[in-house]
Amino acid sequence: MTLDLKGEWSEADLAKLIASVNDDRDWRLEVSKDGVASLQDKTANPTGADYDEGLHCYLETWSQGTDFVGPSAAGDKELVGKIGKALRENYPNLKKDKFVYVAL
Repeated sequence: MTLDLKGEWSEADLAKLIASVNDDRDWRLEVSKDGVASLQDKTANPTGADYDEGLHCYLETWSQGTDFVGPSAAGDKELVGKIGKALRENYPNLKKDKFVYVAL
């Protein structure tokens, strides 16, 4: 599942994205240069400067078992709200760096 940040979206839409995966591996929320947010499996996808250069921005990697993704995380309104705020503050214009830190 993806979330198009160019259009109208709500925290409920973001919660659906967060709920769309299981907390059984490491995940990272990434935003492509064309404004599409998605959760990427970091056990299967490359990370590094070359890969990250192709992104608009990304959040920290959420390690397996930390409850930042999955149905339980999607039900945490405070968590979803903080992530949503960070996305709104950094798309379409980055506030600072490509790495968007969210104090969770």
